[in-house]
Amino acid sequence: MDSRERCRIAMSGGRPDCVPVIPQICHPHAIRVLGLDFRKTIIDALGDPSLVNRLQVECARKYGADGVRVWMHADPVTDLQDDGQNVWQIDSKTRERIGRVDFQGGGWVIPIEEKPGIKTEEDIERLLPVTPAGELLRTEKFRAMKKIVSEAKKDLFVITSPGAMSFEYATFVRGKQQALLDIADRPDFVKKILSRATEISIENAFAMVEAGIDALMLGETFGGVIGPKQFKEFCLPYFKKFVEAIKPTGVLIYLHVCGNSTQLFELMADSGVDCIEPLDPLGGVIVSDAKKRVGNRVALMGGVNTVKLAHGSFNDVVEDIRRCLSEGAPGGGYLLACGDMLPTETLPEKVHAMVRMAHDWVY
Repeated sequence: MDSRERCRIAMSGGRPDCVPVIPQICHPHAIRVLGLDFRKTIIDALGDPSLVNRLQVECARKYGADGVRVWMHADPVTDLQDDGQNVWQIDSKTRERIGRVDFQGGGWVIPIEEKPGIKTEEDIERLLPVTPAGELLRTEKFRAMKKIVSEAKKDLFVITSPGAMSFEYATFVRGKQQALLDIADRPDFVKKILSRATEISIENAFAMVEAGIDALMLGETFGGVIGPKQFKEFCLPYFKKFVEAIKPTGVLIYLHVCGNSTQLFELMADSGVDCIEPLDPLGGVIVSDAKKRVGNRVALMGGVNTVKLAHGSFNDVVEDIRRCLSEGAPGGGYLLACGDMLPTETLPEKVHAMVRMAHDWVY
């Protein structure tokens, strides 16, 4: 059984020949593992975003992982200024600093100030166009995605994201603080933003399916923060609409909710996705609890403690992997992965242990 078949069976709720492993590799970790100059490569990836996917695929292969996430790459970041300590993004017109490169986190640019980009309903129509999938496939971004997917699918189960569509999207276009105020003060306005974001994501997804993707990841960073009531109002309807539109294509869909998703398990399963993750123990999530409550409805992925991966001993990590496998793997429908992004500083031997132990697991 190859990796793609293994992941497809497990994410569909079945029991493959062994437990699949998708470590949730992001490019800062890949840079470390591949022995590249960290600072230079982070900067190079901002100028050439396709490098991000190439690094992640190479790293996944180095580990012998079963799956990898790739991204529809962002626009190149230009006008960078290195002062020897920080690297700043500079506004091309005003020459003022507008962002700082985050070398400690995801390797992206953090805006110095969050400014609402969408202020009125007219802005939604004007600034958030819905581009049909056929047109998207003719763009350079999707041609690049099709190329990396074709290359990665030779031996990996390939995942991507069609973009945010739930409350998280509101934080992108309104700013985090303002978006939280909006759900109390302007809920209908927020819902119109999210409806448009969902339409955009659906077209993105159709194009991604055409590009050959194996699975789609829906993400919601703030689900555990806003709580079940708001999740049901500002997240669930948009996930359901997306799943109803895309499920007929046959592509698998999973839902990523950061942090404390314990209170959301049933709502996450109600969305119609095939799998939920990342089961973050730092957010209080217990894999066995998720298995008991929704394991008969959706597959599960994740659970490995990221703090232990980054700073714990090798034996600590082995024990944590064993815990996840014993709680999640029985009966199938489980993929081993981190409780969130694989920390940059994780020692390769710990990830190799994840792969070895999962592939050796006896149901």
